Amino acid sequence: MNRFLQPLILTALVAIAPATGLAQFDPRMVFDAMRAEMQRSMSELHLGDLPRPYHMEYLLQVRRSVNMHAVLGTIENIDTGIVARLTVRVRVGGPVFDNTNFFDVSLGFFGSSDDEEGFRNRRIPYEITPEVLRRELWLASDACFKQAVEIYAKKQSALKNRTRKDTTEDFYLMPGRSISDVQPEKRVDIGKLTDLIVDLSAVFRDYPSIHTSRVGIEVIPEETFYMSSEGMEMHKTEMTTGLEVIATTQAPDGMPLAQTFSAYGFTPSDLPEAARLRTEVRRTAEVLKTQTTAPTIEAYSGPVIFEGQAAGTLIGQHFAPNLVAQRAPLSEGGFSTNERSMAFQNKIGARVLPEFLSVSDLPTTSSFGGRVAAGSYRIDDEAMDAQNVNLVDKGYLRTLLCSRIPTKRIKSTNGHQRGGGAMFSVLDVSTKDVKKQLSAAEMKKRLLKLVKDRDLPYGIIVRTAMDQNLLFTGVIRQLGNELPVGQGEGKLGLLETYRVYPDGREELIRGVEAAGIAPALFKDILAVSKSTTVHNFLAPAVIPSFISGGSSYLISTIHTPDLLLEDVEIRPLEGDMPKPPAMASPME
Repeated sequence: MNRFLQPLILTALVAIAPATGLAQFDPRMVFDAMRAEMQRSMSELHLGDLPRPYHMEYLLQVRRSVNMHAVLGTIENIDTGIVARLTVRVRVGGPVFDNTNFFDVSLGFFGSSDDEEGFRNRRIPYEITPEVLRRELWLASDACFKQAVEIYAKKQSALKNRTRKDTTEDFYLMPGRSISDVQPEKRVDIGKLTDLIVDLSAVFRDYPSIHTSRVGIEVIPEETFYMSSEGMEMHKTEMTTGLEVIATTQAPDGMPLAQTFSAYGFTPSDLPEAARLRTEVRRTAEVLKTQTTAPTIEAYSGPVIFEGQAAGTLIGQHFAPNLVAQRAPLSEGGFSTNERSMAFQNKIGARVLPEFLSVSDLPTTSSFGGRVAAGSYRIDDEAMDAQNVNLVDKGYLRTLLCSRIPTKRIKSTNGHQRGGGAMFSVLDVSTKDVKKQLSAAEMKKRLLKLVKDRDLPYGIIVRTAMDQNLLFTGVIRQLGNELPVGQGEGKLGLLETYRVYPDGREELIRGVEAAGIAPALFKDILAVSKSTTVHNFLAPAVIPSFISGGSSYLISTIHTPDLLLEDVEIRPLEGDMPKPPAMASPME
C-alpha cells in the first residue's frame, strides 16, 4: 500500500499542549489537492505565446512551536502557535535553459513584488481544507508563473549579446516516486521546560555585575509535504529543540562584553541534564564576571589552539560553507552575483587540508559516541535520500555537497537540498594518523614550543567563539549595535580567549577577534586533539535566503577535534566604547 494512503493525521506528530489547537487533516487530502492543482496548472497555465511551465514544485510546511524565555528566575514570555507556509516554484523554458539561476533585483527579495501574490513562504490558513489549499495553490502558482516568464525574458535579454563560458544546464529531470519519513508522536511537557529555564535564569541573580541575561528554549516540530510535476511526493516530520543563554555586561572602561551558551537536539530529552546545564550556565556567568576586569592585548600573530565550541564555530563559519556546490546567479548586467563561500568550486582534486585530515558529511548519522548530531536527516527537501559524502580525503577535496541544480563540476544531487539550497548537515572532521592526535597537555606543550621558536611572549587558546545566529538574535538584541565583535569577511569574534605564558599559566583576556581567516588557513593545521566535540548550531544558509527563497538558518552539526593552527592573527577590538551606567546596579 502506498504510505500516503495511510490515515495519518497531524496530531500524530506532536502534542505540545491543548492550548496550541493542533490542526487535524489527512495527508491523503493534502496530496489529492496538490495533485489536482498541479495537473491543472501544467496543462492550463499559459499566457499567449509565452513559454509554458515544464516543471513545478509545491512545498507545504506546517510548523508548531513553543518558545519561552526567562530572566533572573522569572518568565518573560511563553509563545505557542501553528504556522502553515506554502512555497511554489515554476520553471519555464526547458532543463537546458530556464528562468532560474538569475537574480532580478527589481522583483524584490521575497519572490514577488509588493503588488503581487506571494509564492515563497506564503502564509496560509493552518486549518486546511481541500478548497482552501487548492485556492492558495492556484493564487501562488499564478503569481509564480507570471514572474517566471518575466525573468525568463530578462535572462534571455541579458545573455543575448554575451558569450557564455559556463553552459551548464539549469536543471535535470528525474523519475517520480513517493517517499515518507514520519516519526512517532513526541510529547512536550511545557511545565517541565518552564521550570528548567526559570531555574537556569535564576543563576544570574548571583552575578550583579552582569547587566542583562536571558535564557530561552524553543521546540519546533515541523511537517513537510512536497510534490513535483515529475511525480515526486514526499511527506516527512522533523523536530528541533534549542536552548540558548545570552549574558552581557560592560567593563569599567565601557567595553561591552558578552558570553553565550547553547545546546540543541531533536527533542528536549536530547539536551543535557538539568544539573549539567546549570553548571554550564554558572560557568558562562563566571567567565563573563572575570572578563570585566580582564586585560586586553596588542595585535598578535602566531600559533593558536581552537578548542571545543571554538573549533566547531571556526569550521562551521569559515570552512564548511565552501564545501557546498554553487552557481553564482546571473543578473541583468550579465555578471554573476553572490561570490560568497565559493573558494572550493574549482578546487576538486586540490589539497584544502593537511594530508592527515579528512572530512565527510554524514546526514544519516544521528549521534557520535552518544552525543546527538542534531543536523542529521533521512530525506532532503527535494525528496532525495540523504547520502553520506566523503568530501575531503587525506587533505584532498574529492567532491562538493549539491542539490538537483547542476554546476560545472557536479552534475547530480547527493541529497543535500535543505531550506532552499544545498547545505552541509553533519560534518565529521577526522584523522587516522595517531601521531597527529595529541592529548590536551600535549597540544598545549606543542603550542608553547612554537611560541618559543618564534620568540613570542605568549600563545593563544580560544575556547568559545561568537555564534552568528546568537549574535544577531540574542547578543545584539541586548546590547544593540554597541558590541565591538568581529564581523565581516575573514573575521571571527572570540568570546573566551586566553593567553598562555611559557610557564603554562593561562590568563583570560577580553575584546579580541580573529582576522584574516581564509580557506587556505586550514591547510596549516599542525595537530588535532584525541578528544572530539559535537557542536550543534544554527548555521547561516550557504545559499542566501533572498536568492533561494528558503531558510536563513539551518540546524547543523560539526564533529571535530581541537585544532592547533600555525599562524592566526588576533586583533584587539578598537573604536569608541559606550559609557557604563552612571549608577550601580540595584542587584548589588
